[in-house]
Amino acid sequence: MKYHPIKKARLLIIAFIAIISLTTASKEAKASHAAGGEIVYEWLGDSTYRFFFKFYRDCTGISQPTSVSLCFFNSCTNTTFNRTMTQWTGTVPPYNQPNGSPVSAGCSQYTNKCQNSSSSVPGYREWWYSVIETLPLACNSWKFAVWIGARNGSNNIVGGNLYVETIFNSSFTWANSSPYFSIKPIPYVCVNQQYTYNNGAIDPNGDSLVSQIINPLVGSSCQNAATNIGLVNQTPVISFPTNPLQTGNNNFSLNTATGQMSFTATQQGASTLSIRTTEYRNNQFLGSIIRDVQVQVLPCSAVVPKIDTPSIVTTVTGGQWLNNQVNGCIDQKIEFCFDIESQDTGAIIIVEDNHASSIPAATMTYTNQKTDSVRGCFSWTPGAADAGLNNIILTMKDSTCRPPGILLVYAITVPIYVWPTTKAVPDTSICSNEAAFLGVTGGGNYTWTVLPGGDQNSLNNPNIPNPVATPNKTSTYVVTSGASSFCKDNSDTVTVNVLQGPSFQGQDDVIGCPGKTISLNIKPTATQGAKYNYKWTPATYLSSDTISNPTTNTPVDITYIVVVGSDKNNCKARDTVNIDVLDGFNLDNPDTVICEGETIEIRGKGDTRYTYNWVDTSGSTLSSPGTLITKITPIKEGTNTYVLRASYTGCDDSLASITIEAQPIPTVTVSPDASICFDDTISVKGEVIPASYTGYTYKWTPGSSLNDDAILNPIFKGTATTTLSLRVASSVGCADTEQVTISVYPADFLQVSSDTAICPGDTASLTLTVPVGTKYTWSPDINISSTDGLTPKAWPVANRLYTIYGVDPNNCKDTANVKIVVRPKAILHLPDSVRIYPKESYQMDPQGNCLYYSWFPPLGLSNPSSGNPIARPEVNTRYIVRGTTEGGCTVTDSVDVLVMEDSYVKLPNAFAPGNGRNGVFKLVGRGDFELKSFAVYNRWGVKMFETKDINEGWDGRFNDKPQPMGVYIYTVDGISPTGRAINKQGNVTLVR
Repeated sequence: MKYHPIKKARLLIIAFIAIISLTTASKEAKASHAAGGEIVYEWLGDSTYRFFFKFYRDCTGISQPTSVSLCFFNSCTNTTFNRTMTQWTGTVPPYNQPNGSPVSAGCSQYTNKCQNSSSSVPGYREWWYSVIETLPLACNSWKFAVWIGARNGSNNIVGGNLYVETIFNSSFTWANSSPYFSIKPIPYVCVNQQYTYNNGAIDPNGDSLVSQIINPLVGSSCQNAATNIGLVNQTPVISFPTNPLQTGNNNFSLNTATGQMSFTATQQGASTLSIRTTEYRNNQFLGSIIRDVQVQVLPCSAVVPKIDTPSIVTTVTGGQWLNNQVNGCIDQKIEFCFDIESQDTGAIIIVEDNHASSIPAATMTYTNQKTDSVRGCFSWTPGAADAGLNNIILTMKDSTCRPPGILLVYAITVPIYVWPTTKAVPDTSICSNEAAFLGVTGGGNYTWTVLPGGDQNSLNNPNIPNPVATPNKTSTYVVTSGASSFCKDNSDTVTVNVLQGPSFQGQDDVIGCPGKTISLNIKPTATQGAKYNYKWTPATYLSSDTISNPTTNTPVDITYIVVVGSDKNNCKARDTVNIDVLDGFNLDNPDTVICEGETIEIRGKGDTRYTYNWVDTSGSTLSSPGTLITKITPIKEGTNTYVLRASYTGCDDSLASITIEAQPIPTVTVSPDASICFDDTISVKGEVIPASYTGYTYKWTPGSSLNDDAILNPIFKGTATTTLSLRVASSVGCADTEQVTISVYPADFLQVSSDTAICPGDTASLTLTVPVGTKYTWSPDINISSTDGLTPKAWPVANRLYTIYGVDPNNCKDTANVKIVVRPKAILHLPDSVRIYPKESYQMDPQGNCLYYSWFPPLGLSNPSSGNPIARPEVNTRYIVRGTTEGGCTVTDSVDVLVMEDSYVKLPNAFAPGNGRNGVFKLVGRGDFELKSFAVYNRWGVKMFETKDINEGWDGRFNDKPQPMGVYIYTVDGISPTGRAINKQGNVTLVR
């Protein structure tokens, strides 16, 4: 749609995509019967907007809410906030009715449910809510949403709440008001009749609009995405956008460019449609708005009026009917008429349109209004700002009011496309061999031609909007629009002037000497009164890049480009100067050191245009003294310098040199082979010829047996026969090697038996092995059978170390040691005899240092291998034990165990109560016997204590009271294991 200035009177319907909810939980539970709604917004300035929520309420539902909540969300900072929208206090356009007025009042002789609850015609009221809000930041996705509980019942969707939203891309611009809908929703439709409907989407900013059918949404948040509401299971299947309600042969269609819907409803009752209209500015997404509409399909006898489209085709002047739209031109009056007829004789048709808001400069006249045939005639002269698509929405009402008494409202869109003036790019000038980029706007199906006198072959493609022209002379091009041939301004011309630059003479190729300045010079052809300008590139090494004759001291090859212009025109001439600087030369070999007699091959690179010559004063041999590459063999030892001279006519000679040091190859001799005893030392000597060179390095290997392996005469101290190698080398590695072998006699020729251990009084046998001819002696001469024997015996009384001293036939000395350890003597002690009584046992407890024991006889012993077995013999027995120490030394002892025939009992004659071991007066017995009675009496015959348990005794108390010191009487009665009666009585003294 074309752009018009924003007029506040047309912005009252502006709204954002937002979510509407009731202000309290109780309202949410009793939500209105919501039939439809949308959110629009109106730009007030800066980032401030007035938001409107238009709510369409079924008159049979509960009362409309007093306020609703508008939810704001931006995806840039993920921020959400809510604002309360209150009921609008102004009137509602386009008829300036009070807020809450019926959407369709019906015919005067009939009522709907808004006036009479018993009416069969549904009724709806329109309520507006508003709030002013300043958006805090620019974001490419602001979302505004409202949700209200409990949608009105519908044939095609399942329950849920009413949810609508509006999107705004404020990062593109703040200056924008949303699209709005000029046609009221909630249309009445006659069942089984073809019906056309248009919401009448208008953008107050003239932005382009695209409409589409979407699945109605349900949601309760503007931050999270709303979800599609459930669909009723029907046949044919309900589907958005192709078959949103039951229609004849699924004939629902929507023109996305105009928003025009067409369908034949086949199911009575209400069905819900959801339409999203998206706006674009310069192909940039700017936002979208969702409107929910409830279509009421009723049985009725009214006949739909029709527009006579062919009459538009035949009556268009100043344009033509093409591709289902009226085509016109800028500054060219468009006129056409159309007829709207009803097949119902006596119908009362009223036709209205939106040209006052969409095309204010146009005129529309109607004849025969309120009859069954109405004619409308349109007239308009589009201006330059009107180019593009313009829509006229015709709204038709049939007021015949046949039963059930509804006003049938139909809408149809008549698109008018205004072709802009065909305009080529302005005339231009180019220089010779340049290209001109042509272009054209306004129209289509272009054809380019060249006027006579021009370069007829200069276009790359004559059938595209933007061809490239490369004329070799001034040429004029004509472009014609075939798409708008009915427009008077469907062609234009553009002239391309071809200009020439200055001509000049100059250098082409120059050879330069390294380090010398080179002069450049450009001489333009003289043109009277012309002033020339110069630009050299690159400017590297130039004395100036803006004069005709600069100088350069470039050290490398380089190509300079000079562009010459004059004040006569903007065309320039171009030339190049190639400078080839002699590459010079270089020697790849560094100064080096070699061995005397070796040859060095000189490597290097150099310009082949030089003449080369080597200069040598040492008399060395050069294979090719007249070339860069040569071989040099120094004739004498020492340091020699060789100079290479490179010459080129007109250039200074270039010099390079290399120094070669020739080092001698040494001759090495060493002292003769020798022999030494183990751990002795010997001096080894070396000699070098020539001895005059002072840069030798010395290296003996292996060096671990030498005091210094880097001197000429080191000291050798070896432990094994070793062959030593002496390498003498100059700094560059000129070297010689010689060897000497030092034989080392072994030091461990005495082999003696291992250390041993004996018990006291034992004898150890020793052995000695020696080479033939060895002299030796044992020491000390104590408790040993011989000091010069190979197998002596020794019997020391304490630990003793014997040392053997020997001298072999090579006069090498050695010593060896053998140690004899005398282990501790075995000690064992037992008592001579012990007594046991009937049913008693005795645990052996030998004293001493033995670790292992063996008892004999084993009869009556718990473990004859234990150190302390328990003895319980039946008769008197002598036990003999053999003890062994940890070192293996042994000893023997014995003990007699005497077995008594009967038990006995005894008692002490005094005790002190509570005083340690003597604190209780009790029986002391040996052997097992049966106690019949043990009693204690005071001197008056009072029984102080009595027991039958041999383990119990009297603690000196009676009736829990301590008894006085004095003499007490006791009696004992018992039977021994042999049946003998044991009777005792006596006195005991209690002491405190």
